[in-house]
Amino acid sequence: MNDNRLYRNYKKRISLFYNIIIITTIFLVSNFFLIQVVFSNSYTQKIINSTKAYKKVIGKRGAIYDRNNNLLGHTVKKCQFWTNNQTPTKNSDKTKIINLLKKHLPQLTIDYDKIFKNKSHHLILVDDLLNTRCIDLIKESKLIKNFHCDFYNHRLYPYNELGAQLIGFTNRENSGRYGIEGFFDNILKPSNKIVEYNKNSRGRIVSANSLLQPKNGSDISLTIDIEIQEILQYQLKKAFIKNNAKSANGIIMDPFSGEIIAMASIPDFNLNSYKDLPMDSSHFYYTNRVISEPYEPGSTFKIINFANAIDKGINKNKKYYCEGGSYKNNYIQPFKDHEPFDSLSFNDTFIYSSNIGTIKVFEESSKKSFYDKMKKFGFGIKTNISLKGENSGNIRDLKYYNNNLRDLASASIGQSISVTNLQLALAYSSIANGGYLMKPKIIKKIKTKSDSIIYNKPNIIRRTIQKNTSEYFTTILNEVVNKGTGKKAYLDEINVGGKTGTAEIWNKTDKKYSTKNYNSSFASIFPIKEPKYVMIVTIDSPKYDKRWGGESAAPCTKEIINNILLHDKSISKKVKKNEKA
Repeated sequence: MNDNRLYRNYKKRISLFYNIIIITTIFLVSNFFLIQVVFSNSYTQKIINSTKAYKKVIGKRGAIYDRNNNLLGHTVKKCQFWTNNQTPTKNSDKTKIINLLKKHLPQLTIDYDKIFKNKSHHLILVDDLLNTRCIDLIKESKLIKNFHCDFYNHRLYPYNELGAQLIGFTNRENSGRYGIEGFFDNILKPSNKIVEYNKNSRGRIVSANSLLQPKNGSDISLTIDIEIQEILQYQLKKAFIKNNAKSANGIIMDPFSGEIIAMASIPDFNLNSYKDLPMDSSHFYYTNRVISEPYEPGSTFKIINFANAIDKGINKNKKYYCEGGSYKNNYIQPFKDHEPFDSLSFNDTFIYSSNIGTIKVFEESSKKSFYDKMKKFGFGIKTNISLKGENSGNIRDLKYYNNNLRDLASASIGQSISVTNLQLALAYSSIANGGYLMKPKIIKKIKTKSDSIIYNKPNIIRRTIQKNTSEYFTTILNEVVNKGTGKKAYLDEINVGGKTGTAEIWNKTDKKYSTKNYNSSFASIFPIKEPKYVMIVTIDSPKYDKRWGGESAAPCTKEIINNILLHDKSISKKVKKNEKA
């Protein structure tokens, strides 16, 4: 009875409490439903946004090495410090930023107050800094509001201008341009992915999901020896300056493997500051003239005519009357010699580089055999070297030469045709290696994260000449240097074989040959008895009194070989061994 009375006295309160519980339960269940079902995606996203961050991350571009694993090009992390000058910044923060930069970068003379007067949205304070050199600055910058640090990949070339046109460079977007960087861009280029990062309680990124990291690009090792590259490039630059030339270029290769040991074009440029070149003339510096700039070779090409004659069984004891310096015969215009000769033997015609004697050697073979020999040596056809911008040169078809005999006769002395120095180097390599045309090689190895592809096997394209013809030239080319037109390439320490070349340059504007500008060249094989290197050097438009190949290109060649002897001890050992034998 008392309980009922008590219940009646508190009934209203109990009902109120009961209703509150029911309403609260309905409210909580409804909110749970809304959160878990109706608005689950948006709440999930809010949680993710507060604990996760997503960034597009690009892997590391593959590195480039020389044959001895010297690093020629690689990617480093760089950073840029900036502030948003349109966001209100306390004067104290501005002072802190300036003091921090001055503290850690005292070597930089930057007027930060002047920079802050600029009201741009993205105000760059310091750029192009190596991460490894400003670790403390990066750490302390995080303590200042509205002071930001961005990181980016930057390509670095430790040897600056060495092999510039061969190596190439990457632009701001990290895409390869020119040379190896351009041709192998897809192999060197890394992948990119959206990477998930974890945030701490303060909202700062602390770690990344390693499973989602992008792949790095593949590393490439070249056949280049950077020390020989430096020798070639330095001596070419000296000859370029000394002879007041328009340009110069050269190539050194292994005649038995087809591997390119060095390749250079002058003027060169610094790969780390390629953007500093004038826009209207940058292509002139970027061009790899060894493969991209064909020219009339002149007398270095005579070796093709003589090789054809020997292969066809010509009598090498025969003498040729050289007409006192001018020979017309049935040609429209006469051929001239650089100096008048009376009669020369087959050997001396080559050694002293008589144009008229060479024409008479040409006349003893069929037109087709000489034409076929040019083609067999690879002239007029791209070598398909793994570099962009290769030119095939210009050898016309046989039908044209059948109707223009003088042009074919001119080709026998290296005129009215155009070749690249890469093609010429392969031709002389064929002379040096016993008569085989090799496929040129610039890549030694490509290394991925999981595997390495090694390119050691030489690639023989075809036989060009008989072995006895090759052996003949080891003597005759040495005589050119010992007593002929190449005497300024003579060395006491080593037997060098070589051939000079002097060719007039065609003036496209006037449509005639220049009377002032010549290409001066020298092709060499050394050591001549056991060849290890073939080299072609060309000086474009040296001063007039140095226009002859023996006056500018031959001395340059001598200096290069002298320096290679200091670098490559195996050559001097071979020479001593041969002398004892």
